[in-house]
Amino acid sequence: MPYLDNNGIKIYYEIHGSGPDLLLIHGFASNMENNWKSTNWVKTLKDNYRLILIDNRGHGKSDKPLDPNYYGNHMIEDIIGLMDHLSIKRANFFGYSMGARLTLKIIIEHPERVKSAILGGFSIPSPENPHVQALNSIIVEALRAKSVDDVKHPIGQQFRRFAESTGENLLALAAVVESFGREVDPNFSSMTKIKKTLKKIRVPILSVCGSDDLLLQNKTLFAELIPGACHFQIQGKDHLTVVLDPRFHLIVKTFLNYINRK
Repeated sequence: MPYLDNNGIKIYYEIHGSGPDLLLIHGFASNMENNWKSTNWVKTLKDNYRLILIDNRGHGKSDKPLDPNYYGNHMIEDIIGLMDHLSIKRANFFGYSMGARLTLKIIIEHPERVKSAILGGFSIPSPENPHVQALNSIIVEALRAKSVDDVKHPIGQQFRRFAESTGENLLALAAVVESFGREVDPNFSSMTKIKKTLKKIRVPILSVCGSDDLLLQNKTLFAELIPGACHFQIQGKDHLTVVLDPRFHLIVKTFLNYINRK
């Protein structure tokens, strides 16, 4: 099986299909199998694109350290390191949920590596919202609980049940969330700075989410602020069910075909 070694941490990846390079970066508590294979994304895209699938550290077949210090920006380094390992200078990106968060950081920190980006199931929460800071603690507590029956907060229960359904390591996932809570990104410390950062992006952006996705705030912010960005909402779908929706697949194929045939 192919692995990238990043300072002793093994990162699992797979390549499918042929054509322009497209990196697929899965969501939190998921993996390439659950996010991209079983949901027909690989089948939908492999005939026209060379798909590079990665199991983010802490997920899937990649190593799962339990120390939060091994996550955070190291997850960005894994993706850029994989591109270097495969001699990919510039690629299309498709990130879902946490994968979209990682993709956005790459757009901002390494814009020269990004040809286009699809951000699925993701929006930028307001840093001024106190509930945003509390959410990380709720999720970590839920993942570290002895049993899902001990989790009282409904959002915590939702994350715990999903993590159990995918068979991921709960303590490693808790470390991932803790690392995100420790991050202090000056580009996203206030809504004013967020808006300035997004307005500087010159990469073609597609944002897609479910209309019933209750985890997201400011769903249309990307399209409002990023020059030339477009946003779609799939009616009647939430954070999990939208991934399988054929309308989502059609929107992504249309966007990628337009970008890569220009």
